[in-house]
Amino acid sequence: MSDNGPRAYSYIRMSTDMQLKGHSRQRQLEKSVAYAKAHDLDLVEEAQLEDIGVSAFKGANIKEGALGKFLEAVENKLIPNGSYLLVESLDRLSRQEILKSLSLFLRILEAGIILVTLQDERVYRGQPELSDLILSLTIMSRAHEESQLKSQRVAAAWANKRSQASISSRPLSKWCPAWLCLNSDRTHYEALPDRVAIIRSIYKDTVAGIGGFSITKRLNQRHASVMGQSNGWHPSYVAKILNSRAVIGEYQPCKIVNGKRQPVGDPIKNYFPRIIDDDLFYRAQQARRERRNNGSGRKGKYVTNLFSGLATCLYCHSPMMVADKGPLPKGGKFLVCEGARRGRGCVTTGWRYDQFESSFLAFVEKIELPRLVREDDSEKKVLDDAIQALEGQKMTLREEMEGAYGLIKINPELQFVADKLSPLQQQVQEIEQQLIARKIEREGLESIENAFYESREEIRALVERLQSQTSGRIDLYKLRSQVAARIKALVEKLKVATAGTGPIMERLLKYYESIKMDDETREILVGGAKNSENRRFFRVTFKDGSQQGIWPDKDDPLTLYGWHESEPLN
Repeated sequence: MSDNGPRAYSYIRMSTDMQLKGHSRQRQLEKSVAYAKAHDLDLVEEAQLEDIGVSAFKGANIKEGALGKFLEAVENKLIPNGSYLLVESLDRLSRQEILKSLSLFLRILEAGIILVTLQDERVYRGQPELSDLILSLTIMSRAHEESQLKSQRVAAAWANKRSQASISSRPLSKWCPAWLCLNSDRTHYEALPDRVAIIRSIYKDTVAGIGGFSITKRLNQRHASVMGQSNGWHPSYVAKILNSRAVIGEYQPCKIVNGKRQPVGDPIKNYFPRIIDDDLFYRAQQARRERRNNGSGRKGKYVTNLFSGLATCLYCHSPMMVADKGPLPKGGKFLVCEGARRGRGCVTTGWRYDQFESSFLAFVEKIELPRLVREDDSEKKVLDDAIQALEGQKMTLREEMEGAYGLIKINPELQFVADKLSPLQQQVQEIEQQLIARKIEREGLESIENAFYESREEIRALVERLQSQTSGRIDLYKLRSQVAARIKALVEKLKVATAGTGPIMERLLKYYESIKMDDETREILVGGAKNSENRRFFRVTFKDGSQQGIWPDKDDPLTLYGWHESEPLN
């Protein structure tokens, strides 16, 4: 081998790890070294080209592999003309369709590279002879046909496996979700108890209203076993688990198309061991939708603000936020207008957050605070859970139907997609009938519970327990997440007037002064506006459209005064 001879580059490619474990790589490398030595070539060992585990059937080695980078370097004049490219055979370069393979072959030669196939020591350079072209076309055509036949055989084998799996539920391969493993005789999958417990806790926390980021943080804090090679839990993996129908036993066969997994056929039910029941699965999906719709986010250590994404300023309609104004007794956490915090000219008066929360929870009896705190498995709770599960199942089916409509719109000839719509529609109708029955039953229970709170003392005890930083055996974060989720499920709008009617009256006074009216009328209107009592209040609009305004007592947040109204205040 000479340091002054033409440069030679060895290209080694193999598409499977089995070839690497054998002698394929070593054989190709030894042939390159021997050829370079015999022909006085300078083999550039530090720039050895290898595409290990990369297929040439779809041109991956050219698009993203070492061969593609080599060609870019040649065309950018980083590799001199007259350099050699040593390959075992032409099928190492490409197994694509004949025209694509020929185009690659000519591209290498036109770039001034001398191509050598080590298997037969044939040299291709410049303008190839007709006999060389015919030989290269024959080799490349045969390589493509072999790969295509292999691909068809593999696809047919997997299609047969999928067909058999749908009948017998026998495992297709050792692959399975991280909470399962293939048993020793490869006849079925087995659940891993510790991991299954983690999966179930993720679903239960989601139903309780806890978001993916918080669930991730809690898993990492308690050092829950990580599933895979990751350095801890991540929100994306929690979301992947919540999206996976494998937890209810389903397996969706897929195939690789353009490097991406695409579903093939219908999901196979009862393929994996079920670790989550349908009710819990669909309740979790519905809880996630509600969080997305309500714009929920991180909540702090103990869900600092139960009204995040819901409470807005009655004066300027900006979101209300919690601001920490320093240590007690003069400071503390206050509910303030975000517009005022940004200097937008709104009212800067704040409302002590703990007092506002106490007043709100004492008012909204529909939140069913005692049931949440007592963790009561009452008939009402069973009905609520069933309704949530049915809503989740209905929304999941509708999303599937929308996807099918989208495919038909793109290609009306997809008859198999159209055939799926009718049974899906029937399932939705059946679920809607079940929902009607459950809701009627729920309303009956509501009418029975005329007096929800037993006493003022019980209300005080419940609010004190909810706001306590030492919750005993109760998971305070989970409890407050449940309350926050319940509030958002019941309340459409929450308007907060931290300075009472004062700012509204000021606007009225300016309006009265700007219009023409007789002096007597002006005196009555202006006098009424000035004498209006300036107590802070909040107004709640429920999902059913009903409204309620509440003035808490200034000394006792649990003593409330209110009015009913049918029209918005402003």
